[in-house]
Amino acid sequence: MSFILLFTCGVIAWCFSTIVAGGAATILMPIISLWLGANLTAPVISIAALLANPSRVYIFRNDIDWQVIRYMLPGSILGSICGAWSISQIDATVIQFIIGSFLILYVVQQFYFTERLNFRVVLPIFFPVGFIISYLSGLIGATGPAHNPFLVNYGLIKEKMIATKSLNSLIMQLTKLISYGSFGILTMQIGYYGLSLGLGAILGVIIAKSYLCRLDALQFKKYALFFMLISGISLILKTMV
Repeated sequence: MSFILLFTCGVIAWCFSTIVAGGAATILMPIISLWLGANLTAPVISIAALLANPSRVYIFRNDIDWQVIRYMLPGSILGSICGAWSISQIDATVIQFIIGSFLILYVVQQFYFTERLNFRVVLPIFFPVGFIISYLSGLIGATGPAHNPFLVNYGLIKEKMIATKSLNSLIMQLTKLISYGSFGILTMQIGYYGLSLGLGAILGVIIAKSYLCRLDALQFKKYALFFMLISGISLILKTMV
């Protein structure tokens, strides 16, 4: 029963998150935390994301922005190691609340204060962005579409955003899992749960590919903003559990 439920969650979450450029792990955090326990959330989601991202990278391989990867990936690797080490050292509740608030405020400013609060992104910014977001991901399990505001303002949308994020996330998740193992966090039970969720995630990515091609840029951005809002609310609700 656990396998079926996790597999189904993986299909639904990663299908939708592929369409809107991320957030599956974020939206699943409250569910997995309540069901399996908060201590299993980060490693279970990391295993699932590691299984899902190779299919995304392969499907969208021609759309990867290597300039962004060159700056973001080193920060992501370093941040993943630091976050995995910190997972048992820091109370993540405050951090989750900050991330959730950031996502919600970003959506609000896109609708009401675009000209006033919109920010310009240049390539070197992606190193600290990669470090901070990957650190938080290693610590609390997921940051979902927290990369999206920076990628969108840089000019990446649709396939280019998904491809670039997926390659960065693939290596980030691998780094996190190696670090979790080194710090004694991984168990066979966590591996079973993560595998179940990850197999569903692979199917979800494949299903989403055909639908994504039919979206125009404006429609895509609306989907992404909506999912940022939902993900932000989910993170804040998780702090209240």
